[in-house]
Amino acid sequence: MTRKKAFRLSGILLLVCMCMGLAVLAEKKRSRVAWDGGLYRLENVNPVDARFACPYNKTIDDAGTLLVVIANGSAALMVALLIFFKTKEKREAVRIIAFDAVTYAECYLFASSLYRILKVCVRRIRPYMYFLNPSEKGIAEGDFCLSWPSGHSSGAFMAFGFMFSWFLLRYPDSKAKKPALCIFFALGISTMILRMFSGNHFLTDVLSGATLGFFAASAVFQINNAILKRS
Repeated sequence: MTRKKAFRLSGILLLVCMCMGLAVLAEKKRSRVAWDGGLYRLENVNPVDARFACPYNKTIDDAGTLLVVIANGSAALMVALLIFFKTKEKREAVRIIAFDAVTYAECYLFASSLYRILKVCVRRIRPYMYFLNPSEKGIAEGDFCLSWPSGHSSGAFMAFGFMFSWFLLRYPDSKAKKPALCIFFALGISTMILRMFSGNHFLTDVLSGATLGFFAASAVFQINNAILKRS
């Protein structure tokens, strides 16, 4: 890798880290919204979101979090294994794996920073606040007003977006491409559904989060890959 390429790739990494730093700062500086103990009125929500609103369910909440972990862990593991076994020169395989690992981390940081900043700016009330027995933890931590967009949906579709671009640019003819993408898409959709059924998000929250995660990962991966391939 030339110094020029390394400099450009370092610039992307620095930019992503700055975005995450800005997100963390925004979260620390945000003023806490206190709940007055009253029940929010669901009729004030748009009809589409109101139709799919659900009360809080901790078991489903935890299941949604687990799916995000599985999606991201599986993506990282699959990328490493496919590169290792498809690359004859193992030193080269390690180099490619390291590059993709850094790119994956950048995708995660970029998608995460975007949805965190949007949550702080918009401050949408979560669905469970429109029902009896809302999340006590969400209220105590001031998280009950950070519904849009869905961070879990963003994380799951970030993994899908990364894998979509990775197969498209690295192994477009791989036999593992279609089944792998179907699995990651299914994990993303399942995460969206669980986030709604857990009472944490409205339909528009999960759709927005999924779109954000997919395109953030696709953009970062393709930019890094273009820099690497550029003569």
